[in-house]
Amino acid sequence: MGKVRARTDEELAARKQEILSAAKDLLMTMNYESITLATIAEKTSISRPSMYHYYDKKECVFVDLIIQEYREWGEQIGALLERRYSQEQFCQAMTDILWGHETLLKLLSLHLPIRDPCCGEPILRHFAKETPPFQNTLKEVVTFQFPDAGSEEINLFLIQFSIYCNSLYETKHLAQNQMDAIREMRFLDFVPPVEEICYDGLMKLSAGLLPRE
Repeated sequence: MGKVRARTDEELAARKQEILSAAKDLLMTMNYESITLATIAEKTSISRPSMYHYYDKKECVFVDLIIQEYREWGEQIGALLERRYSQEQFCQAMTDILWGHETLLKLLSLHLPIRDPCCGEPILRHFAKETPPFQNTLKEVVTFQFPDAGSEEINLFLIQFSIYCNSLYETKHLAQNQMDAIREMRFLDFVPPVEEICYDGLMKLSAGLLPRE
C-alpha cells in the first residue's frame, strides 16, 4: 500500500513535524546548500511527490524550522521572568540557553531567510508574522532584568545581541587549522573555551544596560 497523504489537521501537523525533524537532523550533518526536498523526504515516511503537499520548496521548510526553534528558545528565555538575576547570572543563563540551541545557532549563521535569494516575499511575510512573539519575550526579559536601563539602551542591546548570535555557531565550530593559524600569527596567546567567549561577549553587551556611575 502506498503512502497516504494527511487528511486531518492533526495528521497535517504530524507530517510537517516529521519533515522539520528530518530537516533538522540533515542540517547538523550536511551543508545547507546540499539539502533538497528529496534528501529530506528520504528521511521521512513521506514520498518525494507527496512532499509538495506540505512544502513546495526547501526554503519554506527551513523558515518553519527557524520559527519552531525561536518558539522553543522563547519559552526558555521566558523563564528568566520568574526572578531577577545579577548581570553575571543573566549572562550565564543566556549562554547556557544559547548553547542548548545549536540548530538555531547554525540557522542564524546562514542568515535565513533574509539572504537566501530563493526566499520570496510570501516566505519573508510568514517569517515576519511568526517571529515577533520571541522578540517581544526577549525585550520583556531584558527590561525586567535591567529595570534601570532606558529604551534606547535596551533597543541597542537587542540589536547587538541579534548580530552577536549570528556569529556564535561559526565561533563554536572554528576549524582546527584556523586555530593553529591564530596561534602561528601570535596575536593571541590563548584562545579560551567558546562558552567563555560567549559569556564574556554578553557581559560586554549588557554593560550598557547597567546604571551609569
